[in-house]
Amino acid sequence: MDLRRLEALNAVVDEGSFEKAARRLCCAQSTVTFQIRQLEQELGLQLFEKVGRRMRLTEAGHGLMPQVRELARALDGLRAAARREEPRGLLRVVAGETLLAYKLPEVLRRFRASAPEARLHLQSLNCYVIRDALLSGAADVGVFYSQGPDASLAQESLGDFPLALVAAPQSADMDFTRPDQKLPTSLIINEPQCMFRLFFENTLRRRNISLNGTIELLSIESIKNCVAASLGISYLPRFCVERELREGLLRELPFVEPAHTLRAVCARHVNKARSPALRLFTALAEEYIGGVSLHGAGSDGLRAD
Repeated sequence: MDLRRLEALNAVVDEGSFEKAARRLCCAQSTVTFQIRQLEQELGLQLFEKVGRRMRLTEAGHGLMPQVRELARALDGLRAAARREEPRGLLRVVAGETLLAYKLPEVLRRFRASAPEARLHLQSLNCYVIRDALLSGAADVGVFYSQGPDASLAQESLGDFPLALVAAPQSADMDFTRPDQKLPTSLIINEPQCMFRLFFENTLRRRNISLNGTIELLSIESIKNCVAASLGISYLPRFCVERELREGLLRELPFVEPAHTLRAVCARHVNKARSPALRLFTALAEEYIGGVSLHGAGSDGLRAD
């Protein structure tokens, strides 16, 4: 059972609403809702009913709360015990750019606050290069998109994240689901070994779809700005473009259903000793990056894991 689901349950009971629980847990309200629904599915019980503007426990939910409270106290005790061993020294962190830019800032902020005596060396690398850095000992911990099970790495899943094909709102309509065509647009994306670029290009090859060309940029923000300026389309993790989609700066195009996903992991070499700093960083990554897995394999049989 995922402990985050029990923590979400505890927070909703304490705060009286999913919105307030999300603020307490420093995550999106949709994440709390998803965690509760997953817990209800796992237990086969309805835990909450809405009364007015508050969420109230059902009778079945009330029956679970003594055990949930006991577990919460035990977790607090474990965290307190871990804090007694002060994280110190240098922690070398490598991360994929999208995860570094959009998912890691809160982890890094809390790490700094919790471990003032520790030093961070942070570097953005391609996911394939990250694996090499961990295996060679050039890095202590990596946050990246997994290529699947790896006997050389200890990997902690941080969640599955869907990809989205995006274009400018004013761009011409294009059907990327119809095979055997040439579309009058360019792909704006980063390096050739980028995992979501590989997913996209593999799908186009299978569908025999060609584009005008490819524009390679290193910065995700530059990619989004160029797409918004109608210079082409891009295929990115949805969390990178959620704000632009919400504000109408970009629009999503149909591509595969259900969406392709990337599995984010926090990983280290299996023989790497878990220092207090490494344990703290891993725990924070699991707590504050944990994604909502809404999609499985795409219709073209592709998965990130």
